[in-house]
Amino acid sequence: MRLRTFFYTYVLFLAILFISVGTVSAYMTNNQANMLREKSTREYQTIVTSIVRDMVLLENRNLDFQGFSMALDELMNNYTINYRRYNIELALINTLLLDDEMPSEIYENPMLLFQSEDGIHHILISGALPEPFQVYRLYYQLDITEEITSTEQIRQIILAISIGFSILAAIALYFILRSIFKPLAIVAEASRSIADGQYQERIEVKGKHEVAKVASAFNQMADQVEGHIKLLEEESERKQQFVDNFAHEIRTPLTSIFGYAEYLQKTSINENELIESTGHIMNESAHIGMIANSLLELAVLRDYVPKIERISISELFTEIRQTLSVALRNKGARLYCEHKVDYMEGQADLIRMLILNLCKNALAASTLNEGEILLQAYQKDGRTVLSVTDKGCGISKENIQRLTEPFYRVDKGRSRAESGAGLGLTLCKQIADVHNAKLYIESKVGVGTRVSVVFTIS
Repeated sequence: MRLRTFFYTYVLFLAILFISVGTVSAYMTNNQANMLREKSTREYQTIVTSIVRDMVLLENRNLDFQGFSMALDELMNNYTINYRRYNIELALINTLLLDDEMPSEIYENPMLLFQSEDGIHHILISGALPEPFQVYRLYYQLDITEEITSTEQIRQIILAISIGFSILAAIALYFILRSIFKPLAIVAEASRSIADGQYQERIEVKGKHEVAKVASAFNQMADQVEGHIKLLEEESERKQQFVDNFAHEIRTPLTSIFGYAEYLQKTSINENELIESTGHIMNESAHIGMIANSLLELAVLRDYVPKIERISISELFTEIRQTLSVALRNKGARLYCEHKVDYMEGQADLIRMLILNLCKNALAASTLNEGEILLQAYQKDGRTVLSVTDKGCGISKENIQRLTEPFYRVDKGRSRAESGAGLGLTLCKQIADVHNAKLYIESKVGVGTRVSVVFTIS
């Protein structure tokens, strides 16, 4: 990785360096070309103006064609000698004397060209003189070899400096990366050990320098990884247990439904047997529907934000008593309600569902004709507490921690009619969580169970 980082970093550095050098060189070249173009164009216009003025003076002398031509040649000879000192060559040509016929449009505007041959560089400008001398074409040639050579030398010096600087940068970059990657190599080795399952691997921390800080941070990360691995293993085990329990819970009613349906299909039965069989099918279907509804409620409550409202405790307890009246009568149990607070905050339907589930669990744990359930609401340390207490069979300590797991039932042999699907306490905990409340379970085998919900919302 160190060599790869060195390679990519160095290539990126070289790319930026030489792109910058190329950009500067291109700018210098373009700038010089523009300067020379403007300079030569100004000089050409100045020369054209001067020649036209002198040609007007010659024309005013009323010379014949031969005399005018001789005077013009002498005039141009003086111009040529004068401007040759500035590396400028001039030539004036009468286009009427040319043998080849040239299109007239090429004489309308001056033409500027850059020419290079055998290391010699020129700017060539040619154009027709203004009226009334448009038959004459002036050729202007400026020698720019010295300027071009000077620019090339500057570019070569910049390139040589860039190459030298890139070599020094490569050496410096190598040693910098070497010092940076040394502690990372130690971390990488420890990481490989952790990847191999040695989660107890740690790096020895010494001093207060950067390497020690990296080692300390790595050790903290390793502690977190080890903890998360344990949590993931526990979570995986819980998920597998959920799947197993769900499959078991669904298989039983489905088997019953299929059996009764097959019985109805293949057997001639009377009306009473038909009513009994369809009743069993409806009961088992209702049980599956109850499981589906409970799972749906759990899914909805996972990220649910409750609608907080003011709830009357007395009205709530009255509704609970009315809802459970038939179940209490069938079980021969009694429900006592006590409240020392008049109101609480929460979503009424969810709080009602919470209390109903707790009371149903208490009723299921109670002995026939001997059940007593106490429903209370009171204040403790400034917080509202709802509690349900029964005098049922009780729960062992090892089972209490798993009571809120989906489909978990303490008594595996208890019928579904008595204990439901094992989702009641799971739903209660979810309702408590969305209200920022805590659910506590206290129980003793043969004595009874007390479930308390402590609300943080006053």
